[in-house]
Amino acid sequence: MKCKKCGAGLDLTMAACPGCGAEVELGRLTGILGIVCRACDAYNEPGARTCASCGKHLGAAAEPPAAPPTPPPPTEAGAPVVRSFQKGGATRFVPAAVLRTPLPEKPAITPLPLVLRCPRCGEEAGPGTFCARCGQSLGARGTQVIARPFPAGQGAAPEPGAVAPGRARLVLERGEGREGASFRLDAGTIEVGRSRGAITFPDDPTLAPHHATFAFRGGALHLRDEGAPGGTFLRLRGLSAPLRPGDHFSVGDRLLRYAGPLPPALPPLPDGTRRLGAPRPSGTTLVIEEWLEGGGAGRVFVRSGPSVTIGRAGCAVNLGDDPFLSQAHAELLPDGDGSARLRDLGSSNGTFVRLPPHGERELRDGDVIRLGREVLRVGVAEPSAP
Repeated sequence: MKCKKCGAGLDLTMAACPGCGAEVELGRLTGILGIVCRACDAYNEPGARTCASCGKHLGAAAEPPAAPPTPPPPTEAGAPVVRSFQKGGATRFVPAAVLRTPLPEKPAITPLPLVLRCPRCGEEAGPGTFCARCGQSLGARGTQVIARPFPAGQGAAPEPGAVAPGRARLVLERGEGREGASFRLDAGTIEVGRSRGAITFPDDPTLAPHHATFAFRGGALHLRDEGAPGGTFLRLRGLSAPLRPGDHFSVGDRLLRYAGPLPPALPPLPDGTRRLGAPRPSGTTLVIEEWLEGGGAGRVFVRSGPSVTIGRAGCAVNLGDDPFLSQAHAELLPDGDGSARLRDLGSSNGTFVRLPPHGERELRDGDVIRLGREVLRVGVAEPSAP
């Protein structure tokens, strides 16, 4: 209970307000009739301060009277004083100079960098929608990548150790050899072919006697084509790969050649006669040739559009039944200079691009190569702890 005049806390046993001296009406009655304890409901004689039954204080808990306003603290001459807030019945004053003092800046919080990795092979995922190592589809239309933080105190992924002889091996995924067979690369230079080298596949007639060479150099593993007629192929490990007219690539068990854009029509004969033929397609048109085993060209596909899809069925170029060919396997995206970009469409068995004759490429863990009919995956072991 509070005083109606000054707001000071009152006890029912009080006859007058301790703050302003005003008479407490209920206090006068309790002084005549007595008071009932609020805790145990026991009756107490007039003027009692504590309950005769439970010993607790009678009436409401007295609250201290409101403290008078605290005078403003001394300030420098001429410095304005700003009223800040009122709390607990007392007004607090803060000099304006204190309010103008800037707060200490909090240390900048550096966000924890994330590495996006392919869920299939663990390779760091780039900005594209396909894994650069294994071709796994990533992003909204494929498997979502896994976000892993860098180790504490590091701002970039740790550099892998140097690849040395004995740390890398080849695993046969399919071909004329035994599937799953493993070949350890434990020398500085390893030759591969049908009959020559440390790794041979004598039952594969599409391999040259010495087809390709693996070599360790500069802390990395390299693959060199030895000019074999069948060529050396590397699985597409980026979003796309450039193709120039005459370049070969492989999808499933099919070997294709990008012949470039369709050449313009020949001019009319001197007498103005035009050559008879099928209607020419409009817009940018690409020519794709199928190469048959043993040599010789097969079908020729002339297709137009902003992209030319290649697959088993339902594509611009349908190659028919092939157990290693996806329904929509890859596509060609024409460029304005006559070249094109080859892109894998998330196929299960990947798209392979032929290395230039006697060309060389650096290999990474998880890369897949094709030599003749042999499809081999590169595996690099982690360095052993010292």
